[in-house]
Amino acid sequence: MTCSSASIEPCKPMSTASDRIAVVDDDSECCDRICLLLKEQGHEVSCFSTAGKFFDALANIRYVLTVLDMNLPGMDGKEIIRVLRANPEARRMLILAMSGSEKRSADAVAALNLGADEYLTKPVDADFLVARVAALLRRRGDHSSVGPESIRIDILTVVPERREVAVDGKVAILTDLEFRLLDYFLHNVNRVLTRQLLLDQVWGMKERIDTRTVDKHVESLRRKLGRFGVRFETVIKVGYVLKV
Repeated sequence: MTCSSASIEPCKPMSTASDRIAVVDDDSECCDRICLLLKEQGHEVSCFSTAGKFFDALANIRYVLTVLDMNLPGMDGKEIIRVLRANPEARRMLILAMSGSEKRSADAVAALNLGADEYLTKPVDADFLVARVAALLRRRGDHSSVGPESIRIDILTVVPERREVAVDGKVAILTDLEFRLLDYFLHNVNRVLTRQLLLDQVWGMKERIDTRTVDKHVESLRRKLGRFGVRFETVIKVGYVLKV
């Protein structure tokens, strides 16, 4: 893995808000540099060199975001993402995946499809890393600031503040990314949304990720939302529309 001192340098704080962030990376120098960088932005940051130490900490501490190296020994990043997304207590945690060796678009797509919210390759520019962390936290804040009112469309009920989704009264378990995708559709009902627009607005990415990842997440939403899922209609060669 590559994480040279030139790749991550201190920069001026962009936020004074304190959010608990975990950095999981077996490269101690890289981990320390990322931790220092994020602490300078006002975040509360913990470093972990192994998946085991990270999971031990999760028993007592909740992190809003994890910066996760995908090439950890013993238990790699993909398996860690699977475990986090299957755990009710950690399912909503934001995951920023990073890798110094898996740099193909297919690697990024695989991580995003598993439930990562962002994927960066090392070495990473300090300002860019800070900006991506801020964007993830801002998106989460924008969604969590929605009032406690329920959104009801036919058999679908959504409580944005608690990120609860139910179809026919039965709870639907969505990942954080799936929830944001559903939320964006709900705010744009009966509007045709292109795949690139969804990547831009939901993933926060413009050109770096294959648009096929949108198809896989919409397919997952359809499946998890049961009878309501048929309302997500495909517009051939364009994107999708939520018909209400």
